[in-house]
Amino acid sequence: MPYPIRRNPDEWMELALECRKSGMSDKQWCSANDIKYYTFSSALKKLRRMNYEIPKAKDLDILDLTLPKQDVVKVDIVNDIQPPMECIPEVAPHIDNSHMIEIKLGDVQISLCNGADPELVARTLSALRSFV
Repeated sequence: MPYPIRRNPDEWMELALECRKSGMSDKQWCSANDIKYYTFSSALKKLRRMNYEIPKAKDLDILDLTLPKQDVVKVDIVNDIQPPMECIPEVAPHIDNSHMIEIKLGDVQISLCNGADPELVARTLSALRSFV
């Protein structure tokens, strides 16, 4: 039989906070984390005697969506609604705002987009320096 892991008060406090945030009861959390409930309870009592503030489970108002709890909810699936053809213009105006920076040098205008290759940008700027 392996010996129980010895923990200092700060480590027990960290475990206590994890337990409270989990939304599970102390027994459930101990079982899920392979900690004996009696050992956990004794550690909490010692922490309280040492003036550690251990929150009660209801004191923590935390919504953790990573918990293994699942709710079954009915969801109605509705087909996409297409607007009538008369509402869709024949030629949609094209707005090009995909570039992030524009450089104008005389009659030359260069537009660099967000996804521009850094090496290409460096070469372009280097070429521009030769004109200045």
